[in-house]
Amino acid sequence: MYELNAPINVTRMKAVATGYCQQLERWEDGPTGRRNTGLPLLDEATGAPITIHDVMLPTGRDGRLELHGVRVIGHEVPDLEPYTEVELEDLNARVRPARNGAKGIEVSFSATAIRPAGATGVRPARKPAGDETAAA
Repeated sequence: MYELNAPINVTRMKAVATGYCQQLERWEDGPTGRRNTGLPLLDEATGAPITIHDVMLPTGRDGRLELHGVRVIGHEVPDLEPYTEVELEDLNARVRPARNGAKGIEVSFSATAIRPAGATGVRPARKPAGDETAAA
């Protein structure tokens, strides 16, 4: 099977969040069949939980937005407002032939982080609880 993993230049791509995010969960095989454990699925290399964020990417005809699930591995899961622009760090596309003899291709996306567009990742400084110079 042929697979192509390609990093994507996200500075030119407008990505829009839908606000929907799901944390993947572990499954176990038992004597009565397969069942959900209720525990988060962890990445083997980093130990971080895996989440799927629904994001609209301009992958359609003439640059139209299409809905894709982007797999993000990380401890931070931002609360994204629906239909706001987001930044995807190290976005990667995996392209392979369709499964089970179907025609066409399958594309899956993964990223190392997702955040609102324009967010620097630096928190603003906290304001002091009270003005200590006025008490003197």
